[in-house]
This record gives sequence, C-alpha cells and structure tokens, in this order.
Amino acid sequence: MKKIIFIILTSILLTNCGKYRPLVNPETSKDKHSGENIAGGYWKDLHACRYIHKQNTNKLMVALKISDEYDFVKHCMKEYGYSVLR
Repeated sequence: MKKIIFIILTSILLTNCGKYRPLVNPETSKDKHSGENIAGGYWKDLHACRYIHKQNTNKLMVALKISDEYDFVKHCMKEYGYSVLR
C-alpha cells in the first residue's frame, strides 16, 4: 500500500515539472506594426520570454515560488503580438 501511494505521489510531482508552453493561434498572431504573420518565430520568442524571466527574477523569489513564470511568459508572448489561447 505504501508503495502504491509513493508511486502516485511521485508521478504527480513529476508531471508538474513540465515547462509552460502557451497555446497560440497562428492565424491571428500578427505583428502590431506591419501586420505580418509572426507565428514562424514562436520558439525564438518563447525562449526569449523565458530568458528574460530567468535573468530578471531574484533566486529567493523563485525558491519561495513568489514569481510566476506562467503569467510572465503569457504576458510576454502577448506583448510580442501572439494571440494566446491558454
């Protein structure tokens, strides 16, 4: 019984270790100024947002889970011009 509980708790913890990847709508993701489709640079922009969050977040805030990468990346991607669905 203890083994089953341990396996369940471990699997729950491991599933929460994944990185957030926002779901974007490529058809409505347009550059604010030129109107061009920007969905081709999705991965570059996503990694840029993660890098900005990592470089500008205090390690204490990360350890205490005060800084939320999910909200930051979502807002950052919207600022790049992506239509974020979730």
